[in-house]
Amino acid sequence: MIRRLTLVDFMAHGRTVIDLPPGLTALTGPNNSGKSAVVEALRCLTENPPPKHCIRHGAAEARVEAELSDGTVIAWVRRPKYALYEVRRPGAEEPETYAKMGRGIVPEDVRKLLRLGPVALDGGESVDVHLGNQREPVFLLTDKSGPKLAAFFAAASEAAHLIAMQAALSKRTTQKKAEKKRLDKALAGHAASLDQLAPLPAIELALDRAAALETALAQGQAEADRLAELLAERERLAGRAAALGQRAQRLSRLSPPPSLAATSPLAETVDQQQAFGRAVARFAARLAALAPLAAPQALAPTAELAGLARAVAEGRAAVGRQTRRAAALAELAAPPQTADTAALADLAGRLAACLPALGRLTGRRRALETLAEPPVPAATDELARLAAAVAELRGRVSALARRGETLASILPPPETADAAALSGLGRTAAGLLAAHQTLAAKQAELADRLRTLTTFSARAADRLAALGACPLCGASLTAEAFFAGGHVHAAAGDDGGAP
Repeated sequence: MIRRLTLVDFMAHGRTVIDLPPGLTALTGPNNSGKSAVVEALRCLTENPPPKHCIRHGAAEARVEAELSDGTVIAWVRRPKYALYEVRRPGAEEPETYAKMGRGIVPEDVRKLLRLGPVALDGGESVDVHLGNQREPVFLLTDKSGPKLAAFFAAASEAAHLIAMQAALSKRTTQKKAEKKRLDKALAGHAASLDQLAPLPAIELALDRAAALETALAQGQAEADRLAELLAERERLAGRAAALGQRAQRLSRLSPPPSLAATSPLAETVDQQQAFGRAVARFAARLAALAPLAAPQALAPTAELAGLARAVAEGRAAVGRQTRRAAALAELAAPPQTADTAALADLAGRLAACLPALGRLTGRRRALETLAEPPVPAATDELARLAAAVAELRGRVSALARRGETLASILPPPETADAAALSGLGRTAAGLLAAHQTLAAKQAELADRLRTLTTFSARAADRLAALGACPLCGASLTAEAFFAGGHVHAAAGDDGGAP
């Protein structure tokens, strides 16, 4: 019995493995999907046909392997010029190869292992009882003549088994038909019983819908109470925001604190004073050490001697200079005749006239070097986007608040005294449920908008606090004034404006 069939580069199959469990195996699929190629692979394995059309395009060979139930693997390999068989028995390391059989010849060992060959009849004719073509099924299922069928059963070694199988199949078919009639009759009785219980699902669904409506009403009431609490909390926060806005507006009128003076000159003065103090302390210590000493002896007048000494020293220095100059000038040639120096004198005069202007420019440069670089104006694109987003969010929050006030004025649904009356209030309850769902959605949207507004306001306030003043006009820039009505640049000469 074949347990597994493997096709490698065979017709349309690149590599296909088909496991064949015990019983009946059916291959289904659309046209041109390779079903007939599987039957053709079995035919090539059992008959070794001569054509080579079975090799897949671009492949060197086609291979069909059949693994039997005892573990033996039989392979049929078709190459462009010849075909061969490989038989790998259980436990063997290398397969047995059968080649040079001739066209259409199958080795006897392979025939005995497969047992799928045709049955030879009297007169030289053979019948294939295992494989059939698309237009001609298996031999036993076709309408053949009586003598040919008799010849087949007479030639077959297992004809008795086949006849017994055919009788068993006929008996089993009769039993299955009777069983089918009995089951159809029982099914009709059960269907009649089930028809009497047909209203039960509708009743159960109605009860489920009523319970769902009651639960939805309870949830809607709870959500309405929660919305009322949120609206009260919103009013409290709005009052607090208004109070904070008034406080910020009053604080914005205050003038900014004076700028601190530079402390570096004061630090230098303190350092100098400390240095002077240390010098005074050293001189005082020196005077205290010299106080016990006696007065020095009176000095004789040395002014004349000092004058003579200075004169001698000056004379010696002059003699040395003249001697060195004479030695240096002895080797030099006579000086050339001097040219006219009027142009040089004129140039020197012009340079001397430019010296005062150069001095003024140098002083101005030194004064400008002490100044700090002008501030780089910060980018205001992000601030403008934040302001536009805050304005849009405030408009949406106002619209949602008005919608919430409108929904809050809707009266709550009346309480039902009897649950059975809910069957006639389906549309009213559905409408009320939709209204509560809309209210919950708007409530969630309002909370989301409030969170977004708070986030944008905080970012804008941080950005404005980081700037401190308008980068264009230098005027004071606060979050409250900016959100109240934007910012108007101060003109040149105004308080806090840029000159």
